[in-house]
Amino acid sequence: MTDPDRTPRVAVVTDSTADLSRSMAEAEGLRVVPMSVTFENETLVSGVTIDDDEFYRRLEVATSLPTTAQPNPHWFIQAWQDAADDGHEAIVSLHVSKELSGTLSQARRLATTATLPITVVDSRQVGGGLALMALAGQRVAAAGGSTSEVVAMATRIGEAVVNRVVVATMDNMRRGGRVSGAQALVGKALRVRPILGVEDGAVVPMGRARTQRRAFEAIADEIVATFGDVPIVAVVTHAVAPTVADMALDVLRERVQLARHHVQLFGPVLGTHTGSGAVAIAAVPDLMLPAAPRQG
Repeated sequence: MTDPDRTPRVAVVTDSTADLSRSMAEAEGLRVVPMSVTFENETLVSGVTIDDDEFYRRLEVATSLPTTAQPNPHWFIQAWQDAADDGHEAIVSLHVSKELSGTLSQARRLATTATLPITVVDSRQVGGGLALMALAGQRVAAAGGSTSEVVAMATRIGEAVVNRVVVATMDNMRRGGRVSGAQALVGKALRVRPILGVEDGAVVPMGRARTQRRAFEAIADEIVATFGDVPIVAVVTHAVAPTVADMALDVLRERVQLARHHVQLFGPVLGTHTGSGAVAIAAVPDLMLPAAPRQG
């Protein structure tokens, strides 16, 4: 007989726009619903039928920008069923902002037919911001937290996080309809590095700098201005630009108390829109993010 006072075991599911590596997602116990990318007439599933290295090789020689799409319903159902098979009794399905993708609407529609309770959450984030939310929620769940506690922790991180990206070119954003042609041309004409941010679920211009380093310095200064001089946990995501990502980390170490960090690669979905060379920084105070569970 089920104890009515016992907290149901909660699983956390996210999508591939969090860009968590497979090894990290598996180590944390997160389930990730993959999205797809289409080169001309060939549709490929991120992390399933195309890996990151192959995606960037194809992007480099593509004559037209690939298109991206929300996950096939099969992948939601499989992730949720996998959680149920592992003994979870409730699911928090945490996804990319509805302002950026139809993924959330797809999840909400499918959740009505699920065999166990699923709480679908609009993260209002993407990339490293979504990654931090998913990690925080999963760690609360792993510690025995309830659905409401998982959602509250993830939401707290999402509302606090500073999430910025420095792109090498605005061309992909313009071609993908993410910014106007005029904005893209201004960035190119002035030879500046645009700084974009995730605010209220949308990607918006936040500023610009003459060099990549100055752009990272501006982001580091914003982190300090937002949180004060406290230890920070950061996710640095790059589009095949490891040297630039290292520069971003160096700047963070110089200007903030960097307690913990994680470096990851933009996958096919976000890589399509940022283009090669982009580097993003997402950061929150270290004390806000629950510690990772001990292994073994």
